[in-house]
Amino acid sequence: MKKETREYISGERNATRDEFILSRESTGNAEYINVSLPDGIEPIYTLWTKKPQKRKAIKATGEIVKPKHTGGKRPYVMLMQDQTDVLNTLSMEAAGLLLKLIGGGFIEWHTGKIIDRRTKKPLTLATIRARYKLGERKTKALIKELTVNKIIKYDRKQRAYILNPKFARKGAGSNADKV
Repeated sequence: MKKETREYISGERNATRDEFILSRESTGNAEYINVSLPDGIEPIYTLWTKKPQKRKAIKATGEIVKPKHTGGKRPYVMLMQDQTDVLNTLSMEAAGLLLKLIGGGFIEWHTGKIIDRRTKKPLTLATIRARYKLGERKTKALIKELTVNKIIKYDRKQRAYILNPKFARKGAGSNADKV
């Protein structure tokens, strides 16, 4: 197979000349393909095809990797209404810490881990204390209050705090509601 034909098949070229001429024109999510002889004026065969869609990445464990983006739509966080009684039992400081974590982008939504946005490492008591300028005793009390109310839990295996998905989730809204 000629180099030009291989480049056509891989998509690097739009046309090639071998025993026949293949040409392609792309428009949005479709392609118009022509097959013709080298010395012929009229194409032998023409067709419209859809471009193949990107497949979701699959990990070696068979788990589908969810995208981290919202496809250009505005992200939002949903607080589940049946969990509002839990929120009412929290102190103002614990509710404020929870709002800072959720609204500040410290939640890895597909796993629920509470992470540092830049390093992607799980937040520890020390990093939470340093970030929000809290004392050690106050930080432990706030985290304990959130764990007792089952809003977050500590996973020893992952060494990370994890947000309860029954409490809050992430979604994507339309671009029409921008202010």
